[in-house]
Amino acid sequence: MRTCFFLALLIVVSHSANAKLYKWVDEEGNVQYSDKLPPEAVKKPHDKLDRRGLVIDRTGRAKTPEEIAEEERVKKLREETQRQIAEQQAKDRVLLNSYRSDDDIILARDGKLATIDSQIRITYTNITRLKERLSGYKKKAANLERQGKPISPQLQTSIENTRKEINDSYASILRQEKDKDTIRAKYAQDLERFRTLSKLKADNRAQMLAETEHQNDDAIVKTVVHCRDTAHCNKLWEKAKAYARKHATTPVYVDSDKIFITQPPRKNEDLSITASRLRPRKDQSELIFLDIQCRKEVATDTWCKSPQAITIRENFRSAILREK
Repeated sequence: MRTCFFLALLIVVSHSANAKLYKWVDEEGNVQYSDKLPPEAVKKPHDKLDRRGLVIDRTGRAKTPEEIAEEERVKKLREETQRQIAEQQAKDRVLLNSYRSDDDIILARDGKLATIDSQIRITYTNITRLKERLSGYKKKAANLERQGKPISPQLQTSIENTRKEINDSYASILRQEKDKDTIRAKYAQDLERFRTLSKLKADNRAQMLAETEHQNDDAIVKTVVHCRDTAHCNKLWEKAKAYARKHATTPVYVDSDKIFITQPPRKNEDLSITASRLRPRKDQSELIFLDIQCRKEVATDTWCKSPQAITIRENFRSAILREK
């Protein structure tokens, strides 16, 4: 009888070009059809049907204030993640625009190291001169002592000042040597990143992850971990990156101290993972946020619904919070 009623109703509404037909479930669990949606069904899940009885629009239940607030929070997290991605993109552009090959980076590095080495040599030459000066002052002071004469305040001051200059010069050399280590580390990172970007470009894969895919509210909560302090966050961050590296099926694209990204999904079974180390507000502690992207099955998909992705999200917090 219900089927007959639906067919009859469909015939009636089909005579009107602007006719609409709705389908919903009432309080008793019965499927209802009508050309007008009753008030009690507006905030409940319901379908809009076309003249053939096919679903052309599907509306879920109205979201609660808590769910709306959570969506806003997730939105801010994503915006911060996108900011970090844009920052990485800008750095990559500068790197690619600054150098044409590995050799250019090595030459730039060696040039800066050579400049510092030159400054160190000058400092060593100055130290030699200062030591000779100090030796002269001390000989003069020794002669005065042998003659039983007092050492003048001016001579004593000259001796102390020269000693201080020598110490300061050695401290300067130590700082410059540390600067060389910093330069080596910085250019090593640039060289590694440049090679990665060059390979991606050669393989036609140099496309930064433009938008981290949305997940449902419950899934998002499971992929946010708050840090107690910086040391705690450093430890969790390494675990989070290891977790992302283990479960992602696409190669690593960015691995920095604030964001970790694997390449976008290319195949249906691919899972791309982004981990971000964020501080949403200055008065809040840092947090770590994990996001998963897979290829969308339909345009309306907003988060990865595969069983594998769900398992990865559900196990994230326990995996990185687990003490060994």
